[in-house]
Amino acid sequence: MYKAIIFDLDNTLINYSTCEIEAMKRTCNDHKLFVEDTDAWYLFYEEFSGHNFRHWLNFVSGGEVKTIGEVLRYSFRDTLNLEELFHSKLSDTYWDYFCNSCYFEDGAEQILSSFKDKYDLGIISNGISEAQRKRLQAGKIYEMFRSIMISDEVGIRKPNKEIFEMALKDLQLSNHEVLFVGDSLQDDYHGAVNSEIDFCYYNRQNIEVPNNLKPNYIISSLSELVDVVGL
Repeated sequence: MYKAIIFDLDNTLINYSTCEIEAMKRTCNDHKLFVEDTDAWYLFYEEFSGHNFRHWLNFVSGGEVKTIGEVLRYSFRDTLNLEELFHSKLSDTYWDYFCNSCYFEDGAEQILSSFKDKYDLGIISNGISEAQRKRLQAGKIYEMFRSIMISDEVGIRKPNKEIFEMALKDLQLSNHEVLFVGDSLQDDYHGAVNSEIDFCYYNRQNIEVPNNLKPNYIISSLSELVDVVGL
């Protein structure tokens, strides 16, 4: 029935949290921060994450934070309150590690390998171009995708239907010929509904789905996609 499968990227194919944590651990190790103090590291990371989330929201909403570099520098600044140059060095190190590593969701590599010769594959991601493309390359899956739509490049974020329409045009397919797979009931589900594309909800945390939301399919493991598409 489907001619293409389009995936969200973070926390659908790639485990975003693991990418973040591993990049931060390597950054702190390189700069001799909390190397032998695990408790202090976790306290630091918890505080950093809160600042990072706040600055990220400011960035994506068009606030005074204008770049991902500023998001990171401000987050390190608000957490550590050290020298500005040191915050910049931490940001550069972290971003390099983050962009050049890829930690897959369980089953992602297998499902892509199974699908790549049977369907056109695509990605629609609310992310930063450099990070998304480099991590796909680090994971050696970049060439599998015929279409890659990244909000940072096209200037439109999910759940706006325009980014989905761009993907359909790129794939030269209609909305009824495509299945979209994602982990977000906000961005992914509503984006698919707005575009009249069938949606498979990757319920990776087994949350209760509100009664008013009706994904076409719900899976808790990516391996279940085989049954969804009837392979």
